Amino acid sequence: MTKMPKRPDPNRKKRYTILAILIVAIIVLTVILWRLSEDERIVNFPYFVEGDKVEVTTLFQYSGANPDCGDEMGEDIAALSVVNRSGKHLTYLELVLKLETGEKLVFETTDVPANGTVWMFSTDNMSCASDVVVRSISSTARLEKEDTMLSDKVQTQAEGTTVTLTNVSGEDLTDLTVRCHTLFEEAYFGGLAYSYPVDRLPAGESVTLEAEDCYLGEAAVVRISESR
Repeated sequence: MTKMPKRPDPNRKKRYTILAILIVAIIVLTVILWRLSEDERIVNFPYFVEGDKVEVTTLFQYSGANPDCGDEMGEDIAALSVVNRSGKHLTYLELVLKLETGEKLVFETTDVPANGTVWMFSTDNMSCASDVVVRSISSTARLEKEDTMLSDKVQTQAEGTTVTLTNVSGEDLTDLTVRCHTLFEEAYFGGLAYSYPVDRLPAGESVTLEAEDCYLGEAAVVRISESR
């Protein structure tokens, strides 16, 4: 039996052309989607964490003594400006920034009142470039709405680094702990608050303490607690 010769397909070239166009279109679309997803993985400031409770306004460089790393000196230390938008007292906050380079920057702060702004510095005294790219920010936070100043028992006044406490409770107070931030240009300079003990504060009397760690600005009392 004689086989019939195959006839040339007049649409073969057209189908190959269409297939080539589809392949190119898929490649172009893949590249576009990758770039879009890459842009979405870049953190732009301001950036909110903990829902809308904490605003990270900017990442910047700082050179000098790092208050969050034992006053260790450094150049171009990574620093964050953060605002407590929660309406509550921010007892503790840790932020971990993952960079494009794979490095991580860690920041911590304690006792930031509602609407307070704090400048946090790398706890490892790590530096960063001015054009550093941040891929992600993770956070751990503790918030509380209770009165953290014992305002029904103690009145405070600060002048420079000198803090005056007045007992208005009508009873003797003992074993108080006063926590202060350094107030510098309307921001708390350094993430970690400093603690100062007050052994005894008699009823109706006042005591003063020197918040010597706040020498770069003014002492701002952010928390008063009593041992029970």
